[in-house]
Amino acid sequence: MLGWMEQEYGWKAERIEKLEGYYTFMCQNERYILVPVRHRTEAEMSELYQMAVYLAAKGDLSVATIVPTKQGKLVADGGGQRVALFRIPFQLYTRTAPIGKELAKLHAYGRSFPSKVVHCNRIGQWKELWGQRLDQMELFWKEKLQQKREDEFTDLFIESFSYYVGLTENAIQYVADTELDEQPYTVDAATVCHERLPQTLWAGGKEMKLPTDWVYDHCARDLAEWVRALYVKGAADEEQLQRFFRDYERVTPLSAFSWRLLYARLLFPLHYFECVEGYYLTESEQEKQQYAQMLRSLVDRSQEYETFLASFYERLELAKRFQLPIIRWLSYT
Repeated sequence: MLGWMEQEYGWKAERIEKLEGYYTFMCQNERYILVPVRHRTEAEMSELYQMAVYLAAKGDLSVATIVPTKQGKLVADGGGQRVALFRIPFQLYTRTAPIGKELAKLHAYGRSFPSKVVHCNRIGQWKELWGQRLDQMELFWKEKLQQKREDEFTDLFIESFSYYVGLTENAIQYVADTELDEQPYTVDAATVCHERLPQTLWAGGKEMKLPTDWVYDHCARDLAEWVRALYVKGAADEEQLQRFFRDYERVTPLSAFSWRLLYARLLFPLHYFECVEGYYLTESEQEKQQYAQMLRSLVDRSQEYETFLASFYERLELAKRFQLPIIRWLSYT
């Protein structure tokens, strides 16, 4: 690693350590972290680079900034793996503000990002992306129907898929209706979001925001994925939800458009799609067992999740502020 770093960046790495699966090291009294970028293109990395520089200039000192190679590239070949090098705060510090407040500030800064975003842009694309994902999985499901049953996971996938098709179609329609019925406001402008907020380092309390986690999207993306993660962990009680959104809205109040997009994203069974995709992509037997357990739990808790969705607006007392449509077939017990 030392020789490779010197070849690509002209530096000698010192005090190499592991942090949450990443390599960090010191060089000339600065701290750096190596991050695999896998599917990120150079064009995406260029946009992420600009976002990071902008947010750092706005005063967010927890943002990691990309360091180009000696050739000026943002992605390097690190022993056969595509990686990016980031400069990070010398001392990692624990987040003291509630995550809702911190997230709202990040979104507020991101909405004022002055450059056009093309390659990392996801705003307004949910219906199409969800539809494509559903079509792809439906083709795979039909293949599995024609084959000899492999295992219990495949049986459960085949049996449960039609139910999650229905949820997905409801989510797509909910977005379409929202775009027809509601007027977007300033809060509904695109901003710096995360592919999966709960999976980021800083969401866990470590104040380092990695641009490779980001996309450019509506704030409802992050809000919904945080709620989804709370639910999956069994922590989405009324008090927890109210506190999270209260902290967020003290910085930026949400519109009816925002709440409806957030709800549509909760309707979309992302956790189901990722579980099925993860099972068939991994070669690890241990991970396959984990995905199998996850799918069984999702199916077993499906009625419980319906109840959660049916009561979501009520839990947050949103009927006092907005007229938000409900999904009438969802069970509410």
